[in-house]
Amino acid sequence: MRLSTRSTYGIRALVELALAAGHGPISATFIAKRQDLPVAYLEQLLHRLKRHGLVSSVRGPRGGYGLAKEARRITMADVVGVLDGRLGAEHGDGTGLVPNGHSAARFTNGKSRRGRSLRRPSRDVRHHAQGIAQAVWRCVYERLVQSLSGVTLQDLCDEVRATAGEPIDHRYVFHL
Repeated sequence: MRLSTRSTYGIRALVELALAAGHGPISATFIAKRQDLPVAYLEQLLHRLKRHGLVSSVRGPRGGYGLAKEARRITMADVVGVLDGRLGAEHGDGTGLVPNGHSAARFTNGKSRRGRSLRRPSRDVRHHAQGIAQAVWRCVYERLVQSLSGVTLQDLCDEVRATAGEPIDHRYVFHL
C-alpha cells in the first residue's frame, strides 16, 4: 500500500518543521527547496494542516510555519486524516477502502464488460460475497488506522536523525 502524494508531501514538510522546532518559523519556500516540492502545492497542504491545528503560522518578513503541537503528539493517522480525509469515508461502505474487485459493477446489468450475457448469481450469494469482502476491508482498514496511530512525528524525526548520524534526543532519563 502507498500513501497519497498529498500525505507524503505533508509528512515530509512536517518532519522539516519538527526538526527545526525551537529555531523559529520556517518558510514554505525553504521547506519546498529542501524537500524538492512545488511551493504552491506545499502552501496548500500547510494551510490545510493549519486549519486542523497541526501547524501554526506567523506573518511577516521573518514569518513562516511551525508545529502547533509537540511532535510526539502528532500521529501519522492525524496527518493522513487531515490531508486525505477520513481514510476513504467518501466510499460509503463503512470500511474506508475500496476493494480492487469488480463484483458490484460486474453484475449490475447482467452483462460482462464485453457485453456478453452473464448468468446472475442469486441475490443471497451476492449479498454474502459482498459481506465477506466488506469484512476483509474493514479489518484491513482497522489495522491501517492502528498502524498509522502508532507512529508519531517524533518517531519519524528520530529515524531521520538516526539515519543521518545525528544524536537522538532521548525521551527517557535513567537513574542508577
